[in-house]
Amino acid sequence: MILFWLGRFSNNFGQQLIRKQKDLDVGTREIFAKLFEVFLLIVIFFVLLQIMGINLTTLAVLGGAVGVGLGFGLQSIASNFISGIILLLDRSLAIGDYIELEDGKTGTIRKLNMRSTTLETYDGKDIVVPNEKFITSSFVNWTHKDPKQRYSIEFQVAYKTDLHALFPLLREAISKHPQVLSGDDVSLEERPDAEISGFGDSGVDILIEFWMEGIDDGPNRVGADLLLIIWDVLKEYVVEIPFPQREIRIINNP
Repeated sequence: MILFWLGRFSNNFGQQLIRKQKDLDVGTREIFAKLFEVFLLIVIFFVLLQIMGINLTTLAVLGGAVGVGLGFGLQSIASNFISGIILLLDRSLAIGDYIELEDGKTGTIRKLNMRSTTLETYDGKDIVVPNEKFITSSFVNWTHKDPKQRYSIEFQVAYKTDLHALFPLLREAISKHPQVLSGDDVSLEERPDAEISGFGDSGVDILIEFWMEGIDDGPNRVGADLLLIIWDVLKEYVVEIPFPQREIRIINNP
């Protein structure tokens, strides 16, 4: 009992001491805290065996045989554990990053453990991803180094539209949204833009591009706001949004 009490006290004291090291980032501190806990458990285990009078040489032979069997059964767990250490050391993931997995699932990292990573989706669900998946497959980290993102909106207007007059109106209207990056202090390539993206069967294809801080989802539904702003501009200046039309000609042969 004294041994277990000393182990728990040492574990809590050691982890608190490691987490107070401000010269290390959060991820590195968590790695050393977990490794300290594992190391302490191993030490206590061997000390307990010595107290009980168990021959460590015999135990080593038996442990080697058992270890081979457990190695195959625990291969996935060990792989995820090592992958978790790699992820925390190379700092490719961090709490708060918005991740898109190879299978299309997305979410914000809320927990980064030694075995798995928990992603929280905007519809309130948690996705638990084994750490090995981040090592063996590709993923997209949207916000790790730069929270700024570029988005686009596409729609059509009629061919009779005066685009030279429409484009300045669209740029000005989009720039007024508080979450859209705009103004003289924003670089030219990050300012809202409106341009022709192509010529469709029924109208001219218009492309709207804008930059914003964060992800266009959840609390930042900027795209939906901009669609309404564009609708108001088109309605105010009587700009027609075309719909598919077909021309049928009837030829009467004599």
